[in-house]
Amino acid sequence: MNSLSFVLPPRNTLFNLSLSTGLSLLASYVSSDIQSTITAEKLVFSYRPSDNELYVAIKELVNELTRGSYGLSPPLGPDFARLSNLRAYLSKVVGADVRLRAEDLLKAYAEYARKLAGKGALVDELERALSEFRDGYPNDAEICEVPMLTVLAPEFMEGIRMLGTIGFKSVSDRFSFSKMRIGLHSTCLGIAGLWASLIATTDNLEYFVFPYMSTLAGLKIRLGELRDAGKRLAQVLKGCVPRNIPSLALAVALSTAGIQAPVRRTLLVVVQRGGRRVDLMEQGLPLSPDTILAFADGLYGSDEGAHRRLLNLIIEGLREPPPGGTRDGQRARKLHEVGLRVAQLIYLALTQALRPEEALYELARLLYAQSDLALEEYAKKRGALLTPYDVECIALAMRKALSRAPLYSH
Repeated sequence: MNSLSFVLPPRNTLFNLSLSTGLSLLASYVSSDIQSTITAEKLVFSYRPSDNELYVAIKELVNELTRGSYGLSPPLGPDFARLSNLRAYLSKVVGADVRLRAEDLLKAYAEYARKLAGKGALVDELERALSEFRDGYPNDAEICEVPMLTVLAPEFMEGIRMLGTIGFKSVSDRFSFSKMRIGLHSTCLGIAGLWASLIATTDNLEYFVFPYMSTLAGLKIRLGELRDAGKRLAQVLKGCVPRNIPSLALAVALSTAGIQAPVRRTLLVVVQRGGRRVDLMEQGLPLSPDTILAFADGLYGSDEGAHRRLLNLIIEGLREPPPGGTRDGQRARKLHEVGLRVAQLIYLALTQALRPEEALYELARLLYAQSDLALEEYAKKRGALLTPYDVECIALAMRKALSRAPLYSH
């Protein structure tokens, strides 16, 4: 048997997004050329690695997460009690006390994988652990039973909130929070998927940008490109609070330009945490429609300098400007406002809510027709100064993207 397959949790759940993301990234570290096919219930990899190859991939994924190549480490506070069995089990494996932090749990998981690979049993155990989803992963729970974590399934906290909901049958009864049992592999790889996708935390909110796995159904994709897209997103989005959807959508498209479109489609998920309570505030808001992806590719292909300067300006709009009344602080806030406005104008034009000519006229007024030399100098230092030539490049890429849009009329 040359392939490797896993059964997934029900689609459109946070557990599905986190686990499929963790598994896909793991496979990409076996080889960037591995292809995967996702269906309604399964994730199938085109290559079956050796035990040592899988262990090395787990170790490298954990190293990349902990060194900051992806998102932010997810807080596990609401699930300390639920993680007690896993902590005790992994502590026994590594011969030292494992703290209840994502970093420590995943490093201990890598050590567990090393020892299992030495026995020639890692690949078979992982496949069997995730071979059946029935009130969780019963085969995985046989290794080390873990009650379903609230950080993995916030939408199914019965008695608190049932977004969905189970009672109205929009999600199968078998995905019932109080009955679910998961285990060593599903817990650790689910946490890895959360870590790779968490871009910001503020107050008691957490913001995740996940690959939009449902759009990949039936497609064969190179997992190296999924990994590259995730890393690029982390580089530009980590620490940005995505309160503005046009800015976020353009940042996603521009930062992943040149990668095949299916793996660049993403979902925004917002989770609220407080004590032991975890609520899903925004359930899978799709980002980056095809016209925005096409625009980013067109701009990247025509002038990489203009592409980079626009991305930098969009990011200035996403980042919160520093407080204080210094001149640089004032200029940072002004550039932040300009970045938000530029993103809004381009987004409105690409979604056909505003004519391109109107958007370009407003861009010209905003960026250079009404010049502010001090702001221009500050923007230049930030690599975010758009010139008249850059606006022309934006206009060309915009027109090309819209010419392929089904509702666009000349």
